Amino acid sequence: MKEKRNCKIVQDLLPNYIENLTNEETNMYIEEHLQECTECKKVLENMQKEFNVKNSKRDEREVKYIKKFSHKMKLLKLILFALVIIYMMVVGRRTFIMFSLSEKAKENQLYHNYYAKLYSYQGDKLIITETHHEGEDYLTKVTRFVNGNQIQKITYYKKGTEQLLVTEREGKKYVQNTETMVGGYVSPRTYVSDGFLANLQYAFVIGIDSAYCNGKECYVIKGTSYERYVDKETGLAVREIEKTNKDITRQTDTVVDYYYQFNTVTDQDIVKPDMV
Repeated sequence: MKEKRNCKIVQDLLPNYIENLTNEETNMYIEEHLQECTECKKVLENMQKEFNVKNSKRDEREVKYIKKFSHKMKLLKLILFALVIIYMMVVGRRTFIMFSLSEKAKENQLYHNYYAKLYSYQGDKLIITETHHEGEDYLTKVTRFVNGNQIQKITYYKKGTEQLLVTEREGKKYVQNTETMVGGYVSPRTYVSDGFLANLQYAFVIGIDSAYCNGKECYVIKGTSYERYVDKETGLAVREIEKTNKDITRQTDTVVDYYYQFNTVTDQDIVKPDMV
């Protein structure tokens, strides 16, 4: 009975013994018993075979898992690399477009003879700016409307050394101090920066699409709160939309449309305002 009891104890300990979970004293007890008991020795051999089979299957599963995980990581790295390349190509395209537009804009901003007309509207408010430039001389008229009614007109006149600033309200004209004359000089507008690096930094935070606006083929530069239309041919502004984030209907967005003509202004276009 004692031997059978010892066999039962040893056989209960064998699984832990196989996996090296027993201490030295227990190992000595098991090994001494195995030397004298053939039955327990066979039980051990069978357990070792099963243990080896299980380990082999587990190793195979681990190998397959590692290979599968490694394959997924390689695929993920390739996808990330491809996305980075695509993103850099997009940024490069934006940079090239804006740099090209800036070069065209610089050429057109060198003109000293041009006519420009700007329409700026927000809700029921409209401002029309019309200007004739020839060299240092210019005649600029700024007219403000609310609900279609003219409420103010400002005329800036400069020819040679003579300057004149006239405001008109409710049919009456007033001559203003020319020393505080600000706003009469209107230069051709563009929305692109000057220089490659400046445009490269800008390219990371904006989007660019193509569009047709005011009869011009344009690039649309899109930010979080604005859309700016630039003429593909001249690099100059065609339209600007400043979005009001709080207005879902977009009725209070500020919109400015630009029109330019070059080398069309003559002395007859820059005439001193009539004070009558």
